Amino acid sequence: MARKRPIALDQIAKRIRTLAATIAPYDTGNLSNKIKSYNTLDRMVKWNDKTFDSKVTLFFAPPGARYGQFWNKPYGRGKGTTATIKKRYPANFDYAEKAFKDSDVKRLYKAFAKSIGKEIASDLRKSVRTA
Repeated sequence: MARKRPIALDQIAKRIRTLAATIAPYDTGNLSNKIKSYNTLDRMVKWNDKTFDSKVTLFFAPPGARYGQFWNKPYGRGKGTTATIKKRYPANFDYAEKAFKDSDVKRLYKAFAKSIGKEIASDLRKSVRTA
């Protein structure tokens, strides 16, 4: 029986997407909007229903806003114009990493792991009873 992707996994992806869009620099609003629109659940979440493998990916430099890579991990940190940008916008660097490491996201990870653990325990119980 194929399992649906867990709702908890979707919640994690939604929270990461929202945080990344919020933390990203908002000079034009374009980067934030592109992060929200491009990072759909189908693009972000990969789920293997047989092995319970899961993966959440955030595209922090989506099409139409490729410059997001310079805001997330600027090349030549501390040199030339990036030093000026870093000084002006210190909180905007590593916005994707900050989204993944947020305390709300960590709480959601724990809830997801707990739900997967319950499903595995339930499957084991069923297997033992039928054996």
